[in-house]
Amino acid sequence: MKRNRLFTAICLAAATLLTACTQDELAEPGNTLPDGAYPLQIGRVSITAESSAKPWTRVAENETDGMGSHWTGGERIGVRIGDNEETGLYIINVDDAGNVTVTPETPVYWKNSRTAEVTAWYPATDGTVNLRDQERNGLTYVLHGIGTGDHQTPVTLSFTHQLAKVRVVTKGTARVGGIDIHNNPVSCNIRQGKIIQDMFMKDRVPMRQTTCQDGTECWEANVVPGEEIQYIIVTNKNLNISHSCEISPNITPEAGKVHTITITANSEGTQTIDLSTLTDTREIADNGTYYVTGTGQYGIRVTGGGKPDIHLEDARISVSSGNAISITGGTPTIHVKGNDNEVSSSDGAGIYVAENSTVTITGSSRSDVLTVTGNNGSSGIGGYVIDDNNHQSANSGNINIENVTLYAYSSSPSTKETVSPGLGSTGNATCQSITIDNAAVHAYGCGGTNWSTPAIGNGMDWMGNTASSTPTVTISNNSEVHAHRGERNGRSFADYIGRAGTSSFPYSDVIATVDASSVVYKYTGDGNTPDE
Repeated sequence: MKRNRLFTAICLAAATLLTACTQDELAEPGNTLPDGAYPLQIGRVSITAESSAKPWTRVAENETDGMGSHWTGGERIGVRIGDNEETGLYIINVDDAGNVTVTPETPVYWKNSRTAEVTAWYPATDGTVNLRDQERNGLTYVLHGIGTGDHQTPVTLSFTHQLAKVRVVTKGTARVGGIDIHNNPVSCNIRQGKIIQDMFMKDRVPMRQTTCQDGTECWEANVVPGEEIQYIIVTNKNLNISHSCEISPNITPEAGKVHTITITANSEGTQTIDLSTLTDTREIADNGTYYVTGTGQYGIRVTGGGKPDIHLEDARISVSSGNAISITGGTPTIHVKGNDNEVSSSDGAGIYVAENSTVTITGSSRSDVLTVTGNNGSSGIGGYVIDDNNHQSANSGNINIENVTLYAYSSSPSTKETVSPGLGSTGNATCQSITIDNAAVHAYGCGGTNWSTPAIGNGMDWMGNTASSTPTVTISNNSEVHAHRGERNGRSFADYIGRAGTSSFPYSDVIATVDASSVVYKYTGDGNTPDE
């Protein structure tokens, strides 16, 4: 029995279970029908969530959003017609194309020609439902369905959930190894898809780890409705230590509804930076762990020779001048969590990395997304303009991008004439290296009438001077790079990765080491159609 997934509102067509009798064989309304002559016909099977801002449902969960549903095939549903105690057993079948049919294992028959309510349930077998093993065996489901019909009309069965769903979304720097619901029913007795007991044995209910649509780690369990949840127990994966967390306010789950709890679990010693409360740039000069969240107009400056871990989650830094994140020393690691992280400056680099410094930008998977924007001549990540009039730009160091999705933008200057790529050096300054490992990178250069910058590589000053060498660019381990070189009126003079160019000195190359498992898509401008 496939009980390891939930069902959202879907309608699944099912084939007629058995061939109906011909019209001239039908009995008059109200008359008794011959035994075994008129099998129940099921025309449609639907699974409907109760009214909720966040409904759940599914026998098997859709991979795209975790809120859709579909039958996987092999599910057995019990069926009864009217008050007749005779019950049938029917099997859901799904072919490779997703077409659904229903076949009887033990059919039921109409006894008379009157319209009657048809009752159905899942699972088909009455008894005790175990809620304690969902962590290992998948989510548990209890469904009750009804429909109305007669011996001449196929019946549509509409199911509703009898259990409630609890989802815990985890944020923070700690590695969560497990979550249990404290003091909750670990089983319930059911009869024909209904919970039939009032008193329950209670203990810890382990939750199943999964991933939400936005890539956020979450934990789920289906629970008995009406039983208040006051605490959850969170286990630190690294330390194997459990902590009891009070839920405030307490929740009382309702059947057919999703109840979402969001917790922030930080490792011991983590310092939280709430961007919305900053009144000046926050300086980091040690080896600490920092959790950065919220929206703010002041940036972060990393100084000294430390190796801090900086975690960005739901973090949006937007500064009006200077660099949004400035790394003037050390080797920080920026950990990206979730898909709602943005770092930008209106007059500087999104992330400046000083010469001989190294930044590593990493996530747990490519569902973790960071968008970085530099403006007015500065790079998205790399260098920035010091003095445009005197052709001074800051050299930049080493940029490592791993296991994450990154968007890096430069822009045409508004008050300066120095230009930059999305990733790399500014003006005539240098950038040491850019390494892309198992990551998806979308980089955007900029362009003017007679000049262009690459997506990744060098910039150019207002005299047309550029660095004497390009940064060492290495792309490996199944990486995917979308290189958008800058353009104006459909013309570009820059490499995709490498050199900035002019109408007098145009380029069109990829100067990078790319392994066989990785790919570089080449674009001119911001469009979505590659040049080749």
